[in-house]
Amino acid sequence: MKRNDGKNARLFVRSNRMFRIDDSWFFKTREGDSVGPFEDELEASTQLEVYIRLVNAGLLPVSEELSPGRVAAYSTR
Repeated sequence: MKRNDGKNARLFVRSNRMFRIDDSWFFKTREGDSVGPFEDELEASTQLEVYIRLVNAGLLPVSEELSPGRVAAYSTR
């Protein structure tokens, strides 16, 4: 296994996008929109991943206004 000597190392800082209000979970998009509510942190995390994949695939416009819980409609359940 090769060790990283630090010459080409990159620092990735990921802020926590998920937050809780009362008993509901939400996540924030890069654009600052709050999406939710979700029943638990796992569901919010899963829907954040779905949201990111949809945006990266060009299937969800980044500038589109999101109403609470809208991303949940894209769930694979």
